[in-house]
Amino acid sequence: MGWMTRLIGLLSLMLVCVGCAGSGGDVKFADESIVVSGDRVPYAVYTPANYDTTKKYPAVVFLHGLFEGGSDGKSQTRVGIGPAIQKDPSKWNCIVIMPQTPSNWQKPESVELAGLVLDDAAKRYSIDPKRITVTGLSNGGAGAWLLGAKYPGRFAGIAPLCAFSEYGAVSGLASTPVWAFHNGGDFVVGSGGTKEMVKRINEAGGNATVTIYGGVGHNCWDKAYADSEVIAWLQNPKRR
Repeated sequence: MGWMTRLIGLLSLMLVCVGCAGSGGDVKFADESIVVSGDRVPYAVYTPANYDTTKKYPAVVFLHGLFEGGSDGKSQTRVGIGPAIQKDPSKWNCIVIMPQTPSNWQKPESVELAGLVLDDAAKRYSIDPKRITVTGLSNGGAGAWLLGAKYPGRFAGIAPLCAFSEYGAVSGLASTPVWAFHNGGDFVVGSGGTKEMVKRINEAGGNATVTIYGGVGHNCWDKAYADSEVIAWLQNPKRR
């Protein structure tokens, strides 16, 4: 792929992300933070309207895309799962944890940060430790592969969307159900890597499946996160 093609793809991704940024709804996300190496790092949390601290809830960890990174604690709520929750919160009877990295999710320190945020949220919120899933889009999808592999057995399911491949993570993903998503016409991050990840995970004895949408472009997340079956799976993943 030449530099011009890569540039066009990058610019297209930026336009897609800006175009899909949510304008905000009635649902308010809680502002939380942890201290890492002396720095305060913010993250956001969604709890359902009927949240009851005497009950245990499934939890979803969402890892944002590259352009939602930073330290404002807000950008990661505006693309992907955040707008999906705003559109129909009644479907999301779970706790959603949205960390934010100032870098990118393919770096070891960012993956570690996601784990630390989950640890902190588990202390603050009534989370069922047996029903925690991780999902993410694009660079965050790569982070979902890496986070699941770093903590095998911790997650009940992993759902990367339009993700960069991470073949080195395959052995750590064989014990966790995976449902991956991609557009067949994604010209920013090709779907071939996702298909190959699923193939290799299954060859390693895992349980992975992939849904390839017929869409063109990078954004498969609006469709996936609006799908009642996907939302239900994130809250109660099953072998497919």
